[in-house]
Amino acid sequence: MSHGFNPPRIFCPGPTPVPTQVAQQSLNTEIYHRSEEFKSIFLRTRDQLDQVFRGDTKPLILTSSGTGAMESAVVNLTNPGDAVLVIEGGKFGQRWTKLNESYRCNTKVYHLEWGSSIDLDHLESLVKSHKNLKAVFLQANETSTGVAYPIAKIVPIIKKHSDALVVVDAISGLIAQNLPMSDLGVDCLLSGSQKGFGVPPGLAFVALSKNAWDQISTREKFYFDLKKEATGQEKGLSAWTPATTLIRSLSSALDIILETGLGPIAEFHRICSEACQKAAVAMGLEVFSRADHSTSLTAIALPSGVDGQQLIRHAREKHNTIFAGGQDHLKGKIVRVAHLGLIDEFSLLTAIAVLERSLVACGYNFRIGSGLQAAQEHFSKSL
Repeated sequence: MSHGFNPPRIFCPGPTPVPTQVAQQSLNTEIYHRSEEFKSIFLRTRDQLDQVFRGDTKPLILTSSGTGAMESAVVNLTNPGDAVLVIEGGKFGQRWTKLNESYRCNTKVYHLEWGSSIDLDHLESLVKSHKNLKAVFLQANETSTGVAYPIAKIVPIIKKHSDALVVVDAISGLIAQNLPMSDLGVDCLLSGSQKGFGVPPGLAFVALSKNAWDQISTREKFYFDLKKEATGQEKGLSAWTPATTLIRSLSSALDIILETGLGPIAEFHRICSEACQKAAVAMGLEVFSRADHSTSLTAIALPSGVDGQQLIRHAREKHNTIFAGGQDHLKGKIVRVAHLGLIDEFSLLTAIAVLERSLVACGYNFRIGSGLQAAQEHFSKSL
């Protein structure tokens, strides 16, 4: 138990910390979503988002979780029976598989061992062997394993050998990764408010290329009818009641992001990732991801004898700090430390200090302070 003020600290890959000036925007609830005032806010926010996505057309703002954006992509870009390929290397790749199977697509799956990245040669052979692929679904960042797939290398392989639409879940990747949609050749890029944007949960974003808009499915749709949504949003109107307070918060967060610059923010996330990796190694631990390490979070393999669930519980109960644990077969075996969103290096240093104390409390024997020192040295050299 702390002997002083012990504020809550969140180092899980969403929701991420919300800056005070962003949170304050959600306090003004006295605004009607069909008013001219809100239409102006909505249009401005879409223009700001467009500078982040950098696609052929402006992103749409949906009132839903990120999974809603994923579902909207499947509903609008596939028809029953369409052949699709899912790159599945973790919990969220599995979600693409489940969504496509739920909507009766002919779903092919490239199974990756959790923690590994994509074998580009194998991907090429898969794309060549599967004829008439309608779409390929993958993550920019596989949040469950700490692997960020190399989108810039993947998309050209898919485009060279097929006409498939490339659909990228960047829910936890966008902002931490520099993902200019048009330059990369991505046909559908989606994200969520509670990750890199530093906004509370409740908003999702989806942007389509002109090529994707030309191939909208003939499925019956209702809530996630993106054509209907786009028609209204061009005028500042959403098809359904929007989360007005969150959209105000989003605009405030985008002010910060765009003023800072997407390049510098992505570079800062890369430095944080490297600092966290160095801290783990200095503590005698292994980074779980084998290659293409995420800049959003670091997944750290725990040594035998350390119960990951106990560690996370100790951090929460004794230090009011939230880390993410492993999912499915990795439960209790890894800890995931996020360095995502509108944070600074001192936030991550705090996370490492709490992780060290919690490891000691769980019986792990190492020189306490070694991880913190390694991270400090990296920040000192890099910032």
